[in-house]
Amino acid sequence: MKLSKKILTGVLGVAIVAMTSVSALAVAPGYSDYGASDEKDVVAGETLELTTTAKTGVTVEVAADVLPEGVKKVKMEVAAVDNAKVADAIATAEKDGFKNVAVLDIVLKDQDGNPIEKLNGKVTVTVPAAGNQNAVLYIADDNKVSDMGAKLSNGYLSFETDHFSYYAAAEKVNGAVDGGSDNVQTGENNNVTIAVVAVMFIAAAGIVVLSVKAKKVRAK
Repeated sequence: MKLSKKILTGVLGVAIVAMTSVSALAVAPGYSDYGASDEKDVVAGETLELTTTAKTGVTVEVAADVLPEGVKKVKMEVAAVDNAKVADAIATAEKDGFKNVAVLDIVLKDQDGNPIEKLNGKVTVTVPAAGNQNAVLYIADDNKVSDMGAKLSNGYLSFETDHFSYYAAAEKVNGAVDGGSDNVQTGENNNVTIAVVAVMFIAAAGIVVLSVKAKKVRAK
């Protein structure tokens, strides 16, 4: 009887731990939900800085003249995303050489709570980089994934955009740590090196063959 109680207690303990783990995963599938920034007044000629959390959150720097006419107040909302559409995008990103993909839905809202969909210029967005994340991806409505050429500095990734949608911090496999789109990946460098060596080898072989033929002609 005592043994049965011990076994039962152990099983319950494991079940509680498992339930806690599943709950944690459900709450934080990638990034945790960053919530919203404070609402700020739009003042002509000024640049607003909207941050969800002072130390670890997402930040958007937006100039007043970039916002549509009629916007008097603005706030930012950022949430983790975990749905079928994004799952397809993550699968595409992984095929393109990315991993550790965490998707965010970044939205600017006006004083009436309406999403601001069109901007008159670019804004700067900064998101925390978790683990080895070194790139930011834009996920289009058709699930196509594009590298935003974000720059990594002190644990944060910064990029510019002229619209808000689904974005994702990710780790570019074999890529440069700054995630810049102008950098050639290590694998590509290796391929280029191999190709150059092969061309040089073929050229050298051709020179040897021509030299041998020339010697035979002279010998005749």
